Amino acid sequence: MIEWQENIREGFSLKKFISGCLVGACLMLGTTVYAEQIKQFILTPVTYPIIVDGVEYKDVERPVLNYEGSTYVPLAKLGDITGVDYVWNDQLGRVEINTGKGQFYSDYNGDIPNYASVNGISSGKRIELSDGKTVVYAYDVTDATEEYIQKYVRELENQGYIYESDTSDNEISYYSKGDIFVGLTVMGYDFNVLISKD
Repeated sequence: MIEWQENIREGFSLKKFISGCLVGACLMLGTTVYAEQIKQFILTPVTYPIIVDGVEYKDVERPVLNYEGSTYVPLAKLGDITGVDYVWNDQLGRVEINTGKGQFYSDYNGDIPNYASVNGISSGKRIELSDGKTVVYAYDVTDATEEYIQKYVRELENQGYIYESDTSDNEISYYSKGDIFVGLTVMGYDFNVLISKD
């Protein structure tokens, strides 16, 4: 029995024991530091109605959420609800919000008249096309009266946009200013304002 304990004592090295403890401590510390960097936010659906212009807002795909007593509306829906223009600036990697009360679209140069603001109608749905150069604002076709379109064309001309007779046809009317093109067209049940940069 004494011989066995001597063998254990010979196999035991204080250096190995200490280095094992240090490695274990480092592994535990690294896990602890990593865990502290993770932040968890628990958002819950709001239990109260959100009223926009007298109509209750409900969207199953993009619900309004509550976090510790504060209400959070998805940015895409906030733009649609309030009529505030927003755009993703890919070059700078940020969202840009135009709070100019919707008087101008903020795409590309910020001085393209906003069809909804010019005619006092609700804001259109913003759609970014995959070419990375074109943005479409879609409005209900009932908001495309001859009076509204002419009013918008006058505003485009007041801002320095010129009618492009060479590229326009029966389906789409183009206006340009510098390297910005604005197209007006009806597609199905939508009246569209296309904004493109050359």
